[in-house]
Amino acid sequence: MADVLFEARGKTFEEALRNAALAMFSYIGNAEDRESFVLKEKGGSKEELVVFLLSSLLSEMEVRGMVLNRIDILEYDEKKNGIRVRAFGEKKEPTHSVKGVTFHMLQVKEGEGEWRIRILLDV
Repeated sequence: MADVLFEARGKTFEEALRNAALAMFSYIGNAEDRESFVLKEKGGSKEELVVFLLSSLLSEMEVRGMVLNRIDILEYDEKKNGIRVRAFGEKKEPTHSVKGVTFHMLQVKEGEGEWRIRILLDV
């Protein structure tokens, strides 16, 4: 059993979340923008939203046989902790697999003019 821990940063929560997704995608493998799909997710808190969105992206990659390379945030509702994103990638085998996104060691913090999201992936 192994884990991958990373911290993503951004000037806004949305930018930090997008960077967290990019970090996860970069571990999984390289891909090009050949296909896209839209995904919606909600959480009871920002922490739940981070885990739920990254987990949903992992599930969609598996179901669609894709490796993703980026997301565009189409809509973010801070009051409802809801998000709608467009994910881009291509059909191919991943270089590395991720079993899941965990709540263990999860941090979502705002301070010093930036947002930080720390994520632990179960690989």
